[in-house]
Amino acid sequence: MIAPGTGDALGARLVEQAGFEAVYVSGYAVEGSCGNPDTGVMDGSEMAQRIEQIAAATTLPVIADADTGYGDALAVMRTVRRLERAGIAALQLEDQELPKRCGSMPEKIIVPTAAMVGKIKAAVDTREDPNLQIIARTDVLQSEGLEAALERLSAYREAGADLLMCLGPYDKGVARDICRRTPGPLAYLNAESLTMPMIAPAELREMGVPLVIYPTTLVLAAARAMQQVLAVIRDSGNTEPLMGDRLVPPAAFNDIVGLPAARAAQARYAG
Repeated sequence: MIAPGTGDALGARLVEQAGFEAVYVSGYAVEGSCGNPDTGVMDGSEMAQRIEQIAAATTLPVIADADTGYGDALAVMRTVRRLERAGIAALQLEDQELPKRCGSMPEKIIVPTAAMVGKIKAAVDTREDPNLQIIARTDVLQSEGLEAALERLSAYREAGADLLMCLGPYDKGVARDICRRTPGPLAYLNAESLTMPMIAPAELREMGVPLVIYPTTLVLAAARAMQQVLAVIRDSGNTEPLMGDRLVPPAAFNDIVGLPAARAAQARYAG
């Protein structure tokens, strides 16, 4: 399954309309869309509100980046309850200490294994829907090496995590080794930070990976597109030549955001 990442509901609609089977709520993209770096600036309530908006805008399964769970095991329980009520299909927890850093950034502080195991158990015991998938991510490889990362993944799987994730930096050879030695299915990040190699979904499937996530692509593409059209406004003031090529026509945008369905509902219920 391929899950492009978004930080807002518009991105979720576009992912669904492009024919994908799932959408990932990327903490990096949510923070970025609010003008923040991915350093845990936004708290759990702010992130949950955005995840709720995204889940309401799409019929796709939503995989939510829940960062550290926004605190200890009790905070994780609260996070799971709220996100499950929003209708998500999976949530991801990572073993960093607060305040967290983007996974591709150095100087991350990792919580003890026992603390993360407790969070995973709390998430598993709190979920009401047994189909809600818990993804456990370790960021320890950068500071402690591959063997420490694999030991943590084993502990997280034993604690009840449904899928596992191991952040880099590493190369394709190490990626294959992780896939072979990890005691459970892996979710893989194809992120443009390139701390992990970008591997084609077909190749990941052959490696036994059931879920590949593109967490940053859409927000990076949106930022570049906005820079380019802002330069046109600044230099010429005329965006008409961009219509249909670099700008979605307003009528097509109205279709994207569901205006026809909204008008049909108004006609049916407004009297």
